[in-house]
Amino acid sequence: MLRALLFSAFIAASLAAALPAPGEFADCAAPNGTDKLMHWWQCNSGPVQFLNATPYDSAGKNYEYPIHLSQPIVVKTIINNPSATYTAGNLRNTVNIWKYGGWGGCVWSSIPTLGLLKDLDACANGVPCPIKPGNNQELDVVVDFTQFEQIIQLLKDNQPYQLEYILDDKITKDEACLMVQAWAYLK
Repeated sequence: MLRALLFSAFIAASLAAALPAPGEFADCAAPNGTDKLMHWWQCNSGPVQFLNATPYDSAGKNYEYPIHLSQPIVVKTIINNPSATYTAGNLRNTVNIWKYGGWGGCVWSSIPTLGLLKDLDACANGVPCPIKPGNNQELDVVVDFTQFEQIIQLLKDNQPYQLEYILDDKITKDEACLMVQAWAYLK
């Protein structure tokens, strides 16, 4: 037993010596100009197309950048929805999050969300429903992590983050995906 304990302590000490100290993170420039503006793109082929995405304060009144993940964010989007009406209960939402930089260098690394942001009722979690067919329509989506304190605790203040925002409809099997890279504060 003592031998196993000493061996475990030796392995832990060896790993600690091999890893860089916290001050030795890669010196990474802000990816895609996120120090100045939110960077976004459509991450699927539709049928719903995102034409614009702009971050606003929690009231949806004032442009806000960098974003603040410790309070709700209103992302004003302009979309083209060619044919289907998407409704509560059927429209589902999943959010995936990445951080930039750190031990692995200047790369995006996935942050585990423990399933908390997977397959949520989109209409009960910030998407105004129903979403009817139409071109150039404004869709103000509220992104609110305040109810997921476990996830907020995994994040660091004053850092760039990447969010993949996926909407999928159980009836039509349609999917819409918006990828956002933004500088974020937590305080």
